[in-house]
Order: sequence, then C-alpha cells, then structure tokens
Amino acid sequence: MERETADPILPAAEPVAPLRRGDAVSIIAPASPFAREKFERGLQALRAMGLEPRFDESLFSRWPLAAEAAPAEGKPADPGYLAGDDARRLGELRAALLDPDTRLLVLARGGYGSLRIAPQLPPAEVRAAGKLLLGYSDATVLHQLWAQAGVPSLHGPMCTQLGDDLDARLRLGCLLFGKVQPPIAWEPMHLAGAPAGRARGILRGGNLATLASLCGTPLQPQFAGCLVLLEDLNEPPYRLDRLCTQLLQSGAFAGARGFVIGDLGVPLAFGAPFGHADRNRPVAFGCEHELDAGAGTLAPLQSPTRLIS
Repeated sequence: MERETADPILPAAEPVAPLRRGDAVSIIAPASPFAREKFERGLQALRAMGLEPRFDESLFSRWPLAAEAAPAEGKPADPGYLAGDDARRLGELRAALLDPDTRLLVLARGGYGSLRIAPQLPPAEVRAAGKLLLGYSDATVLHQLWAQAGVPSLHGPMCTQLGDDLDARLRLGCLLFGKVQPPIAWEPMHLAGAPAGRARGILRGGNLATLASLCGTPLQPQFAGCLVLLEDLNEPPYRLDRLCTQLLQSGAFAGARGFVIGDLGVPLAFGAPFGHADRNRPVAFGCEHELDAGAGTLAPLQSPTRLIS
C-alpha cells in the first residue's frame, strides 16, 4: 500500500473539539494482552471522568494460540504475546476510527504489536476521523501515525494504568475537556556538561526503543523543529547508547530544538514525570510547548482541544 510522504518538518496538529461528559471512548488493544483487573479499574476511572468506555470482548484475545505455537522440547508453548492476530487488532483500530460516536481511542496496554498493523492504515484515514489517541510505550507507533496525519495525540497512561494515578487523571481531564493546562514541573537532574536554557517547539516523541524500531519504516521519526520527549525503562547504558545512535544516524534528531531526556547541543531536562515510572503525566503531542531545562518545566502553549465559546 502506498503511503503519503510527510514533510521534513511536520506542522502543529489541528486541534479537535473538546470532549463532553457522556462522550464515548473506544478501548483498543493493538499490541500485547493485559490483566483484566487493572483494565476494569481503568474503565471505572474513565466513567468517573464522565466518559463512556466501549470495547469488544475480542479485546481479550491472545495470539498465537497455544496450539499454533512451536514449544521447545519439554517446555510449554508461548501463551500468546499479542492481543489477537493482526486482522483482529487492525479491524478493531479501524472500527474505532469509523465509529461516529467515539471521541477518543484509549490503548488498553502497550507491550509490542502496533508496528505489525500501523503501516496498513493510511494517515488520511486518521486525519478524516480526527480523533484523539491516548497511550504510551508501544503506542509511540500510533503517535507517529497521528503525527503524519496532523492530528494531536496524548502521551499518557493507558486503560490499565488510569486507575492508579489521580494526578494523571486530573491533567488528562484538562487536555480532553479543553481546560487550562498548567505547566508540568519537576526537580530536574542536572548532568555535568548538559546544556540548560529554554526552547520552544512542537512536542513529539515517545518510547526510545520503539522510536528506534521505526527507523527505516514508513513511520520513520523526523523531529526537525520539535521538542522531543523520550522515555524508557530498564535499559542498560549500552542499549541506550545504541538506541540513541540509531536515531541520530537515521537523521531523526536533525534540527530538534530541545529534549526532555535527550541529546547534546540543545536544552536537556532529565527526571521528567513521563513514561514507565510511577509518574506519567499526560501531554499533548503535536502541540507547541516551551521547555525550561534549568527550572524543570514543560509549559503547553497550545491545546489539543479547541475551546468552544
């Protein structure tokens, strides 16, 4: 399938109308399977926000099936590392985009699997739907697709984490319902030789390992003119070096204006409350922000949801 070619510098995403109480939310599982207990707590959190979560029971599928797996001699078969086969997961994603009532797509979990299906979905379909997406980790694949489509997306907790972080839910409510978003502030970790300062740009990025896996694919990252948010978990130094080197040599970081955990030569800020750690504050990709690396603040200058008077 032919895909659209993105400009080297992607413009800011077009905001969508804010959500309202009672709006429908589609829960999708384009990657790995997940624990049902945490999923149910996430549903309760969404309902407490005034939203109506919807999902199909096929969301709890696993693939490959034990009978289809090839176990090593004397070892059990892999119980399935994907939330259903590619056709199920792609069909679910497309159905959520086409559902006229759905205003927001929320990933159930990350893990692995979105890259197997995302290149089959043209950016034009995402642009025509004009719906927000919420997730992190493997959702980085879909954030890149939304970026190519020119639609804002939200980097933040998925359904299986939403029940555990009240602060994240409060900020998510601001992003979804068109309310004022205060700056995100943290105590920055200053490394010797790392430049401080301020920088402005469209916020993009996501999980470091996932971004590196997109190099050479139709979703190749390009962060010219952007503030780049990077997060990851449990990666030893040599792997972090390798992942950053891959992105550097692919040209993904060329022209970037600043990093929230990032590279040298532009403002850097470490210890920001995003990603796999206990703090995962939602932020809007595709919207302009200002980073103060010295103070440890990331201030939104645009909203993913336009205010309606």
